[in-house]
Amino acid sequence: MSLPVFFPAPVYVRQIRGHARSIEALCRLAGVECRALGNWVNRPVVIRALGNRVRVAAEPGDWGTVEITVPSIIDTEQEQARLALGALAYSLFDGVARASVAGHAWSRAAMPRGRRPGAARPKSNAERQLAFRRRIEG
Repeated sequence: MSLPVFFPAPVYVRQIRGHARSIEALCRLAGVECRALGNWVNRPVVIRALGNRVRVAAEPGDWGTVEITVPSIIDTEQEQARLALGALAYSLFDGVARASVAGHAWSRAAMPRGRRPGAARPKSNAERQLAFRRRIEG
C-alpha cells in the first residue's frame, strides 16, 4: 500500500478522548525506525478505524493529542499505523513522522492512474511549436 497523494486538512477540536499511543510506539507498530529524539516522540495519537475516508483531528498546539480516522477496510494494525504516520507527516506536517517515513517504499505517493506519457521527458517549447506548425500546414 502506498500513501495517498493528498491528505485532508486537520480539524482542530477542544479535546480528544480514547486510547492514545506515542508517535514512537506508532513507528514501532508500522515497522519503521523512529528517527527523532526528545519529547516530540511522545505526542499522543489515537487511531480509529471507521468510515471510508481519512480524517485528522487535533487539539491545538504542538503537544496536543491527534486523532486519525482511517478507513475501516484497512484491517492490519501495521497498515493503519503507516497511514496514520503519513497523515501526521503530510497533513499536520509533524517533523517526527515525516523523518520516520522518509525513504520507505510504502511512503511514496501512489502512481497516477491512466496511461503513461508518450515520451520520457516533456517537450520543449520549440518542439511543441514545430509540431503545431506541422499540424496546421497539413
